[in-house]
Amino acid sequence: MRTNLNNFDLEPADGEASGGGVLGLALVALAVGAGTALLFAPAEGAKTREVVGGHLRDFRGEAESALARVQREIGRRDARRRRERRLAALLGLAVGAAVAALVLPQSGPDTRRKLSAAVRRRKEQADEVVDRVVREPQRDPQPAA
Repeated sequence: MRTNLNNFDLEPADGEASGGGVLGLALVALAVGAGTALLFAPAEGAKTREVVGGHLRDFRGEAESALARVQREIGRRDARRRRERRLAALLGLAVGAAVAALVLPQSGPDTRRKLSAAVRRRKEQADEVVDRVVREPQRDPQPAA
């Protein structure tokens, strides 16, 4: 059997009410549910409420303990990640120091002296550029003609 999908319309026709059908269906379902509960209830309402309340309290207690277990596990995982990061940082530091010690062409004091001299030269060059910019008069931009 084939269905013609060209004429399929999801919008209600002009004369049809769109919200009344859902509300009516909800009311019918409510009545059927209430009737079924009245006919098949295993105990009177007070006893059923007591049983349901007990189950809800049990569920709440189980949910609280499950939440506490999840929070503890998250805390453990966070602590483990922090330890792993620290270990990785220390390992990287150790490997970097070992590689530097093996490939360093000069001793530590000589290298520090050279680095210090290079930094001092760069600072002096930067100071000279700043002094030159400060001493030179600022030129006003020429207006466009």
